[in-house]
Amino acid sequence: MKATLLALFLVLAFTSAKADFVIDTEGNRMRNGGQYYILPAHEGNGGGIDLAATGKESCPLTVVQTPSEQSNGLPTRISSPYRIADLPTNFPVEFTVVAPPKCAQTPAKWTIVGREDERREVKLAGHKNTERGSFEIRTHRGTTYKMVFCPSDEEYSCAALGISKDKKGNRRLVIDNDNPFIVVFQRAGSSAE
Repeated sequence: MKATLLALFLVLAFTSAKADFVIDTEGNRMRNGGQYYILPAHEGNGGGIDLAATGKESCPLTVVQTPSEQSNGLPTRISSPYRIADLPTNFPVEFTVVAPPKCAQTPAKWTIVGREDERREVKLAGHKNTERGSFEIRTHRGTTYKMVFCPSDEEYSCAALGISKDKKGNRRLVIDNDNPFIVVFQRAGSSAE
């Protein structure tokens, strides 16, 4: 018990002393467990994050970007497994769709599906070939960010998430270090909506 408390204290001390915090579009620190729209950082790059049925899916389980800049997409709960109030950069986080379709497994957490030798993409939990690991938010420039996935079996192999268009025009969220999806986070229910 003492070791657990000491570890938690060290995590909290490190978080408050050295970490940069993720800042939302209103200039506030992102709250652990808060609901946010994930939007492209630059205009002309489509809208927010949504879900679509791709391939042979009958249920929209693939995480995609809406093509319309007018759409914020779906709100996503962004949370850390650690008991902290604000979300620091470079820290494990979970992305969970707030209002998933009824056909989706709940909680509707993001996962990485696919093998190293094929296109790995972001889908909701419940698929075969799900890769174990965690997501992180990393600073790109200023208050723009990239989301990365870090496999649990490889310590230094985190890879950025990017957008890949499929034959049907879906803008799938995939592992793509060469072309990361640079984003901002807008609090759901904020005055900017």
